Amino acid sequence: MRKLDQVGSFLRPEKLKKARADFANALINKEELRQIEDECIKELLINCDKTGLYYLSDGDFRRYSWWNDFYWGFNGIERVFKEGGLPFKGLNSKPESVKIVGKISLDEHPCLKDFARLIEIAKELNIDTNRLKLTVPSPSLLLFMLFYRAGFSDDMGVYGNDREGLKQDIIKAYKKFYKDFYAIGGRYLHLDDTSFGSFCDSDFSNNLKQFGVDTDKVCVEFVDMINESLVDIPSDLTIALHVCRGNFRSRFFASGGYSRVIKELARLNVDKFFLEFDSDRAGDFTPLEHIKNQIVVIGLLSTKFDESPSLDELLARAMEAKKYLKPEQIEFSTQCGFSSSEEGNEIKFETQWEKLKLLIKLNEKLQSLAY
Repeated sequence: MRKLDQVGSFLRPEKLKKARADFANALINKEELRQIEDECIKELLINCDKTGLYYLSDGDFRRYSWWNDFYWGFNGIERVFKEGGLPFKGLNSKPESVKIVGKISLDEHPCLKDFARLIEIAKELNIDTNRLKLTVPSPSLLLFMLFYRAGFSDDMGVYGNDREGLKQDIIKAYKKFYKDFYAIGGRYLHLDDTSFGSFCDSDFSNNLKQFGVDTDKVCVEFVDMINESLVDIPSDLTIALHVCRGNFRSRFFASGGYSRVIKELARLNVDKFFLEFDSDRAGDFTPLEHIKNQIVVIGLLSTKFDESPSLDELLARAMEAKKYLKPEQIEFSTQCGFSSSEEGNEIKFETQWEKLKLLIKLNEKLQSLAY
């Protein structure tokens, strides 16, 4: 049967929310916070394993957001607070971001300490550590967030006009991260990226044209950048890439089918794609015919709402996907994580488990049909 995979993040339990608030108010120390994080992560692994999720993460329980926290771990990147956060449909995110303050490099990334602890917890639970995954933003996404996401910017800080130098430093930092991740036992790294989903959005791309930005050319540049970062990675290190359209408190920021970017995406040297097909905003399955031999994890279930399609509706869509990919290339999942930031999507806590169980039923039914 297909091994159920998922982007990574889960709704934070109340115990964890309280602990993080207590830490922010100096009511508990860092060690006490980590102990509570450990407890919540252990409970998450047990629940995920019991539910039938094969690939496991720490749910992003040690992070505020899936991207900012990661980039703050690099030298040369500073945490900054802005007047307004990133715009989503209906509200803005928390007003925190990144700024280049020096040459970008990497010594020891803090999230690797967290992943090493995840490995220890998995061993305590007799869970195969090869099932563990880590989700991080892609290398090119840093350029997207710095220069395009919230309106055009060309401020490269200490790099002046040296865009290639900036890119090469980011690539070097990521190469070291991949190497260090593998050295501590990581075998599945999931890159997440909102730029390609944004390039599918004609309103977004047209808005950047006024600044002389051709998003089709930027898409090519970003694919090349990711591929360059992945040169010489170990053959047994699985790499996935999720094309996200935004996921903050059940809101999104991009729409559009994959036709504008799919030929470039197909050039990526990754093992898996996570592609969102949970609503009409994503278009139909036709672009999948351009995918080569990679696995495509088709995100059929929205994590933004409590409601879900029926099993029969999911089966019909699964049969439709088979027109464009070989059955052995197809897996199914939710379209995104349940809690890309600490706030989480505006759904019931039990909804995340109900959706995973529905995906298990889908896999079981497909197996009975020899899909």
